Amino acid sequence: MVSENIEEYLEAIYRLVERGERLTTTNIAKEMNVSKPSVTEMIKKLDKMGYLEYEPYREIRLRSRGRRLGRRILRKHRLIERFLSTIGFSKNKIHEEACRLEHTVSDELEDLIKKRIEEPVYEKGIVSLARLNPGQSGEIVSIRTGLRIKRRLQELGLTPGTKIRVLRKAPMGGPIEISVRGSCLAIGRGMSRHVFVEVKA
Repeated sequence: MVSENIEEYLEAIYRLVERGERLTTTNIAKEMNVSKPSVTEMIKKLDKMGYLEYEPYREIRLRSRGRRLGRRILRKHRLIERFLSTIGFSKNKIHEEACRLEHTVSDELEDLIKKRIEEPVYEKGIVSLARLNPGQSGEIVSIRTGLRIKRRLQELGLTPGTKIRVLRKAPMGGPIEISVRGSCLAIGRGMSRHVFVEVKA
């Protein structure tokens, strides 16, 4: 059983890796808001446990085992933050609460939360595009995602008010083929979960 403190360190280290920053005791200390001696002590421990490689005065290297765990904890943290924001939890407390919950959420619960966030039904007749079956038609009513993905969807012509029809859904979570303004368009299953459609009879 890995301690919460170890998970916190690996999460912080993975954040630095994700941002392309060097893995040094100074950078880790800043990310964790702790002292450099505390970081050095923990880094030595993580080295012995096989999560990373550490040699004094050289850049720290995250091993595949540490990378997997750090990525997993960070993924849970972000998922919990998204979930808390959807239920109206105080914005000022979301990060702090996610830090507490990320260590206790099981993989099963993580999957349920992810499904609830990505494929919610907001009201009768309005579902994510990912839920439509071949032959079903509808009108896009909203796109709920970050600016980068929203812009990509807009470039594809998927904006509120656009009428679409599902032509085909690839198996195993593959892309969805839809008809948009007389053209055929393939959209990834993950991206389709951000597009919400009012289903037409």
